[in-house]
Amino acid sequence: MASRLDLILTLGLYQRLGAAEVVQKLGKRQVAYASVYGILQKLKAEGYVNSENEKFYLTKKSEKLFKLVYFCFSNDIDYNKVISEKTAEFVKIGLENGIIEGLPFDTKTVKRIVDVLSKHGFAAVESRKPFSCRIVHSAFLERLVENFFGRPEVKCPELAECVDESKVDSRLEREFSAYKKLSKEKAHFDEIGFIHSSLSLEGNTLTLPETERLIKENIPPTSKPFKDAQQVLDYKKALDSFIYSDKKITEEEILEFHRTAMNSLQAGAGKFRLQNVQIRGNPDFKLPDWHELPVLLKNFFEEANRGNGKKVSASAIIGEAAFLHNEFQRIHPFVDGNSRTARAIFIKMLIQNGFPLVKIPVGFSGQYMKLTKLSRKRDDKKFSLLMKIIVLENLKAAAKKLEYA
Repeated sequence: MASRLDLILTLGLYQRLGAAEVVQKLGKRQVAYASVYGILQKLKAEGYVNSENEKFYLTKKSEKLFKLVYFCFSNDIDYNKVISEKTAEFVKIGLENGIIEGLPFDTKTVKRIVDVLSKHGFAAVESRKPFSCRIVHSAFLERLVENFFGRPEVKCPELAECVDESKVDSRLEREFSAYKKLSKEKAHFDEIGFIHSSLSLEGNTLTLPETERLIKENIPPTSKPFKDAQQVLDYKKALDSFIYSDKKITEEEILEFHRTAMNSLQAGAGKFRLQNVQIRGNPDFKLPDWHELPVLLKNFFEEANRGNGKKVSASAIIGEAAFLHNEFQRIHPFVDGNSRTARAIFIKMLIQNGFPLVKIPVGFSGQYMKLTKLSRKRDDKKFSLLMKIIVLENLKAAAKKLEYA
């Protein structure tokens, strides 16, 4: 059965449609016509939809709601579960209190809400018994709460400022140990999720379903720029030959990765920059002069391959990988493609040390960007802690998948 939000999305995507056309776009049978028409009339009475000559279209009142639904649609999130008053109330409690301790609703409702929020990085559960959960602040969640209750007062906008690192480290060791017991080989699953999350941070317009269809079936979306589809294919090819390789992180390997991943660049693919560059929209992000690159890169590759042969903790591995991610991005040796290369270096280091492929869930993307390309100053400690939390959430998801495989 079609929902109100299904209709909001359909009319937002296709503009003016008759009720029968809405049914067709939804992929429903004609017997659904009466139900769809009834919902359209209710939406019209509430001011979300208007009609002219039996053609329905969204009103100005529905603009914010459509943006919420489309965000979910683009990231393969079940908007019917997330965009609800109960979920918004749960998020509001978490944002305004900094943490949710104890069950604000009945156990079944909390589980349903937490399952969908944590799946996409909007919530981080610290303890099941007693229940303790943090909401990961993002612009999307603020808009979700605002849609039902007005703008919330956010107590903890930066997660890395509100959590106890020692507790995160402790949970990391437990989760990594549990994951290794379940995993017999390197986990390659959700590479598509990583590709989509990584490239969307750089402005790629393909949705997660479009990315999946392109990679699995080689069918590009007709409504999106060809270069965006080509970026996806190039990035996948580069990742497959780089992150799963046992080779060290060397200048040659990085240049080859960049040459493949940035194949669509008119110039500069696989070549270190011979000019000065800036981060677009963030003049506070200071980059070195290009003449300094040889020394900086020499030091970087020495650090990347300094392994002393001693057994180190999971948290230490992540901390080192996070430092190299930040260092590479700050060196910024390429004209373009530095951030996606830095993320590839980060996950290669983790995979080589027995971790699964780690993606940055959409709920964490704003926090991640504030400590990387949108940062006013470098903060290795805070960035390392954020990446530990992200890896911890990935480990929990990976262990769950392996357990039920």
